[in-house]
This record gives sequence, structure tokens and C-alpha cells, in this order.
Amino acid sequence: MSPRTRVLAITLEPISVRMAGPAIRCVELAKELAKQFEVTVFSPRESDLDAEQFFVENKVRLVTGTGKSSLYQLAREHDVLFLQANVLKPYPLLARVDKHVVVDLYDPYLLAVLAQFDPNDITAHASYSLMHQVLERHMEIADFAVCASERQRDYWLGRFCALGRLTPFMYKFDRSFRKLIDVVPFGMPNQKPVRTGLGMKGAIPGIGQDDFVLLWGGGIWEWFDPLTVIKAVGNVSKKYSQVKLYFLGFKSPNPQVPLMEMAIRAKALSDSLGLTDKQVFFCETWTSYEDRVNYLLDADVAVSAHFDLPETRFSFRTRILDYLWAELPVLTTCGDQLADMIQFGGAGQALPYENVEAWENAIEALLNDRNLRERYRAGATEIAAQFTWSKVAVPLVKYCENPHNLPKFKQVRMPSLVDRARAVYSRGGKDLVMRRSKELLKDMLKK
Repeated sequence: MSPRTRVLAITLEPISVRMAGPAIRCVELAKELAKQFEVTVFSPRESDLDAEQFFVENKVRLVTGTGKSSLYQLAREHDVLFLQANVLKPYPLLARVDKHVVVDLYDPYLLAVLAQFDPNDITAHASYSLMHQVLERHMEIADFAVCASERQRDYWLGRFCALGRLTPFMYKFDRSFRKLIDVVPFGMPNQKPVRTGLGMKGAIPGIGQDDFVLLWGGGIWEWFDPLTVIKAVGNVSKKYSQVKLYFLGFKSPNPQVPLMEMAIRAKALSDSLGLTDKQVFFCETWTSYEDRVNYLLDADVAVSAHFDLPETRFSFRTRILDYLWAELPVLTTCGDQLADMIQFGGAGQALPYENVEAWENAIEALLNDRNLRERYRAGATEIAAQFTWSKVAVPLVKYCENPHNLPKFKQVRMPSLVDRARAVYSRGGKDLVMRRSKELLKDMLKK
């Protein structure tokens, strides 16, 4: 019996009780891979999880809180490296390890950087330039890449083309380019959600069992628009005091990610409208990954709002998958692929950007129409069935079953005169070479 493929998944995010989207994705995909392969997950951050218990439950080896030498040794011991697309920044030598490299491009990183920083700030230029170079290095060495949607794949194919990886050699290797980049969306658990404890109702002071709770299920980043939702809730609550809005995350669990300006603005707006801890509630820390189910099951409606940005068009909102898993009606803004699925799949509404009145009307409609809520729940259930981790991980699993090396990246340069002459000769022989030479000489003399 041949030894099983060994896969090393590397993230810079903390693998802990409280995890943000990148860490969740890394862990969940590792669990799926562990059904067939030997899998290790590495993070340089300290973890509050019991590594032995984690292995017993998930068959995944967890290595956290160690340095470069430990990671490089792990890389030498594994066959496939699964890298999130910022890993080469602190660990550039991974690019030289002779292994099969899979790069995770599920986030439109550069577009998020544009939204995160003030364009006039020197930090924005430095961060963009650094991420641009790091991202290109990942794309140069990838033997396989994955992204979150077909729309994202269009974006990344454009970037691969501009980089110079969609060459005639690559086309000959695989005309579909699916061996270069395929779609592995963010997923959701294979099992239905089951309550394990208290959520918001009756546990958070100010939120009662009979309240109508809108849940904002993730962080408050610069590209999100919590302001419109807060204003709408404030207006609706003047007529319906039972309407409450709960933000499940306020500050990222990654200590290197600062509190974002949009989170500060959202809290300030709520304070100025007299809504904080009355109609609008903020979880000041970050709700644990295991406990989030209780908040989802307490919610009546799930919300997500964002601005009309390039980041929005190519995003794949990870927390919306949680909403669908919990079979919640979803109110979101238009513009991204999941919003389209929610609108046309009958799981909720995709609303215009920054339109407070539209949000007010949508909230009131759901509050007063139980049948509408049930229809949206049914739509959410139908969409959710497409996105279990076991289904979305299939292209990654298939790659690890039979990993390939792509043609090595070579920077595209202008062909020499000799190369061009050979190309002309291959198409039309000596006569075409002579004819083209005469044409070129005439053009030069005209100048």
C-alpha cells in the first residue's frame, strides 16, 4: 500500500476558539482533506485549543505558535503545501521548497486593501505595493490555485494572464485552465445547526425572548456599510420597539488586525442616535466559532451591507454562508454573487446601496409577514445544500489525489528578431521571411 499524500495547510491567522474567516476556511478544508490524506495545519499564532483533542476529533495535526525553522521543516516533510495568499510575506523560502503548491485566492486581497486605507495615506501605497508583490509571488509559484466563485475566477484569470502565466505552454497543458485555478467556495458544516447554549434572547440585557432580532454575523470592516442598517433600525424601532440589531463581532480575533475605522463610526452613530444597548448591540470581543450557532438560531433575520466597490463585486461574504446554514431570511445589498443567489433563489432581498428607506421597508415587511419569512427560509435551505464543506472541497481533494506541477513561470519578454524570424518561417517558409523583410525595410526607409 502506497503512503498517503501529506498536506500542510498554512495560515497566518490564529487557530483558536475565536476564528475569523481565513482561519475557519483553512481548518474546515483541512478537515475535509483529512478524510483521505495526512493533514497538518500550521499557524505562527499561539492557540487556546488542545492539539491532541483537535487531532482526535478531526484527524488533523495542529502546529501553532512556532517559528520559521519549524515551518520549513514541516514543509520538507509534506507533499502538498496549501498556502493562503499572504503566507510568503513572512515565509519567502517556502517558494523554493520543491513541493506541490496550492494557493488560496478566495479573497480579492488588493481590492480590500484599497477599501481599507485612505488613498492619500502613505500607508495605503505601502500596503498595496507590498501585497501586490507578495500576491504575484504566490501566483508565480502556484501549481494549482482555488478561488471562491466563477466571478472571482474570471478576475483571477485576468490577473494570471497579465502576469504571463496563460502561455501557449499552459494552454497545451490544459485548455480550460482548470488545472491552474478552480472554484472552491467558502462552505458550511455538513450537519444541520444544533443549539448548544444561550444566544442573544434572554441572555443579552435589552434583548428579550419576543424581540425581533436582526443579526450582523461577522466583523465590521471598511468595505461594509453598517451605517445604513443602523439608521434603518433606528427609524423602524420608533414604530416597532421590538426590533433589535446585534453585531456578533466588533474587533478581529487576530491581534495584528487593528480595530477598523468603520467599526468606530458604526458605534459612534449608534451612540449619537441613542440606540446603543437599546436597539443596537455590539459584541465587543469576538464570538467563538462553536458558540455562533446559538446566535444564529436566536436570530429572526440576518443582515449584511456593503458599498458599491470593486471589492464588493468580487467578494464572497463568508458569514452569509452561516446565515444560509441556519436557514435565515437574508437582507443584504446588491452587487456580489451571493447577493444575486439570495435574490433569485428566494432567500431574501438584495437591496440598493446606502438606501435607508429600502432597508426600512424590507425590515417592516419581514416583521409583519410570517409567511414571507418562511418562504425566505425555504429559499435559504435550498441554496445552503450547494455549499457544504464536503461538496465545495471536491476540486481541492481531487488535486491532492493526483497533484501536478504546472509549466514553470517565465517572465514574458519581447521576442528577439531571431525568434520572430523563426516564427515567420514556420508559417510560410523562406518566401514569407523575404516578403516580411522587404516590408520591414520599406517601413524603416519611410521614417
